[in-house]
Amino acid sequence: MWTDVRPSPEMPQLFERGGDLISFAGGLPDLDLLPLKELSEQFARLTRIGGRIALQYSTPHVAKALVPAITDLMAREGGSTGAANLVPTAGSQMGLLALGLGLASPGETVLCQTPAYPGAATAFRTAGLRLHGAPEDAEGLDPQGLRETVARLRADGQQVRMLYCNPTFQNPTGATLSVERRHQLADAARELGLLIVEDNPYGLLGFDGTTVPALQGIDPENVVYLGTFSKVFAPGLRCGWIAAPEPVAERLRRTTEVMALSPSAFAQAALAAFHARGGWDSLIDAYRERYRERCGLMADALEAELGTEGPWRWQRPEGGFYLWLRHEGGADTGRFAHAAAERGVSFVPGSHFGLDGECGDRLRLCFSNVPRKRIPEGVARLAAALRGAEAGTGSAAGADLDADPGRRAA
Repeated sequence: MWTDVRPSPEMPQLFERGGDLISFAGGLPDLDLLPLKELSEQFARLTRIGGRIALQYSTPHVAKALVPAITDLMAREGGSTGAANLVPTAGSQMGLLALGLGLASPGETVLCQTPAYPGAATAFRTAGLRLHGAPEDAEGLDPQGLRETVARLRADGQQVRMLYCNPTFQNPTGATLSVERRHQLADAARELGLLIVEDNPYGLLGFDGTTVPALQGIDPENVVYLGTFSKVFAPGLRCGWIAAPEPVAERLRRTTEVMALSPSAFAQAALAAFHARGGWDSLIDAYRERYRERCGLMADALEAELGTEGPWRWQRPEGGFYLWLRHEGGADTGRFAHAAAERGVSFVPGSHFGLDGECGDRLRLCFSNVPRKRIPEGVARLAAALRGAEAGTGSAAGADLDADPGRRAA
C-alpha cells in the first residue's frame, strides 16, 4: 500500500489563536458580520419544528430546499447546475479528497496550479496521486504550455487525470485568471481529455462587487466545481458542494457516502432557511466591504514598514483574503516564522504552497479576520521580525528552525 511508504503530508498550522498573538496565518472569515440574533432564532425554530428530521441521518444528496441557495451563488459567476449534478460535502476540503479517491487511481497524476493551496496538495497526496505543477506564464495558467506538458508526461507513461486550479482570487497569490484565458484553458483541457477541477471559495468576494465567469459556466460538461459556504457564510457549519456532470456526480456521491455516511441535514436546512428569508446580497456585500478595508489597511502598513524599494515585493489583490509577498534576494521565509512568533505575529511560509520545495522565498498574509486596529501593529511586528531575521541569517535559532521543518508554520 502507498500509505505504508509515503511520509505523512504536512498541513500548516493555521488557526492558532490566544494571548497576544496577531495571526495573519489562517483564512478565517470575519463572523462579526453574521446576524447572530436572527440566526439563533432561525436555528431555534428549525430545532423546535423540524428537529426530528434535521438532526437525523440523511441521504448523500443536497437537500431540495438548499438547491436554490447554491444555484443563486453559482449564477452570480455565470455557473449553472441542478439537483442531479450536486454532491454535498463538509466544505471544499472534503470535496478535494473525494475527487482524489473517487475519480482517480493511486499513481495517476494531477496537474496543480502553483503556488498551490496546501489542502489540495495534501488531499491528492493522501489519495495516492502524483502532483505536477501546471505550466504558467505572466498571464497565469498557460493553455499551450498545458498541451506540451500533458503530451510530455503521457509520453513518459504517466496517466494525467485532472487539472486543479483556483482561478479567482487564488489562494495564496490573490491572482485572477482573465476571461480570455479561461476560454482558452477550457478548450485545451477538452482537447486533452483532462478534467478541470475548479476550486472557488473566494469568487464572490471581489472588493468592487464585480465577478468573473466561472470555468464551470464556460464548460459545465468538463469542469468539476467545488463550492463552499465557509467564506460567504461561516465555516463552522461545515457545508459545501460539488457541482459535476451527472455521471461524475453519481460516482462522487458513492465516495462521499463512504467518507461521511451522511451530510449534515441540520446545516443544510439552516443555510436554506437563511437564504429563503433574505438571500445572500446583504451578507456578501458586507463581507466585500470589510475585506476591502482590511486589505487596504494591510497593504498600506506594508508599504509604510517595508517600503517599496526594499527586497520585499507584493501586489494588492482585488478580492479574496490574502497578500503574497516575495523576497527578491531569495531568503527562506521558513527561517523567519520563529522570529515572527517570538514577536507575537504569525504567517504561512511560502514553502507550504510549493509542490516540491519551491516558493520558499515567499510568504502569505491573511487580512480577513484581524481586527482593523491590530493590522498596523501586526505588520509592524512582522516587519521587525523580518528585518531582525535577515540581519541574523545563519544564527543558531535559524539553524534549529531548519532542522525542524514542522515548526515552520508555528
